[in-house]
Amino acid sequence: MKVLNRRSVITLIAAAGAVAFSTGAWAAQKKIGMVLYDTSIPFFSNVITAAKKVADQNDVALDVQNGNRDLATQIAIVQQFITQEVDLILIAPGDPRGIVPAIRQANAANIPVMTINTKVDTSTGAKVDTYIGVDDFVFGQKQGELLVKTVGENANVAYIVGQLGTSAQLDREAGLMDTLKKHPGIKIVARSAADWDNSKALAATQDFLSRFPKGSLDAIVDQGPEGVNGAKQARQNGRDDVKFIMGDYPADVRSAIMDGTVVGTINQDPTPQGKVAMENAIKWLDGKQSEVPQPYNYLDLPTVTKDNAETMPPAWGG
Repeated sequence: MKVLNRRSVITLIAAAGAVAFSTGAWAAQKKIGMVLYDTSIPFFSNVITAAKKVADQNDVALDVQNGNRDLATQIAIVQQFITQEVDLILIAPGDPRGIVPAIRQANAANIPVMTINTKVDTSTGAKVDTYIGVDDFVFGQKQGELLVKTVGENANVAYIVGQLGTSAQLDREAGLMDTLKKHPGIKIVARSAADWDNSKALAATQDFLSRFPKGSLDAIVDQGPEGVNGAKQARQNGRDDVKFIMGDYPADVRSAIMDGTVVGTINQDPTPQGKVAMENAIKWLDGKQSEVPQPYNYLDLPTVTKDNAETMPPAWGG
């Protein structure tokens, strides 16, 4: 069997995609390419649904591609979009620095680029017209504020982070630490990366609970919603000494907040991200660039606890 090298794979992807985008109705429509670093994440499923709805309403051809958590794949997809001569690229990269050369290729081809949910490192010369999503630094700050309100001024805390190197992981951690530097009695005593993955977050929680016996760990903070199963298991095993704080607000996190298993979360709603991203992209292509917030289009980040969960529907699921 012949093994294809990376250049051959990119060439084949681009050639196949170019045919799809150049035939039939596609050729007459505005063409937008979207690459997300992992479309299997439930959060991104809701981004895609919202984006497709706006695209259909505006007769826009939207091609969504899965980056599969792999930088080479994401670069190949951006190059595919360039070959197809799409009108605009929306991207949520897994590696904010590694994707820069591909973004610069799009810049050289005069294709506008917007980032969604996850930022690109523009300090190295990549031009991004705007970012649509939340301010993850503020997200982290708000998690920190909820943590302080929950545990007081002295506590041992374990921390579950998302995919290392993504802007969400880096900025949320920086925001949390910014809040905690004002509260030196709260210590991060353990840290684990779960890659926004449910099974990895559960394993991290189990590890923390086994390493820190009852009374020695006050809280576990998760950058995402994946730790909710660990919170449920901890409660079933009598570890009510540990308080849990999540990130994001799917239906299972809402249920856990309402029954007291989770203290609260920060609600990053994926639907507005997909909707606003497509609306911004269409305005840009219609020559209404002044109506697009630049360089950032930050969306709301409400804190959800038992006090307001009943009146606030989940962001997705259920």
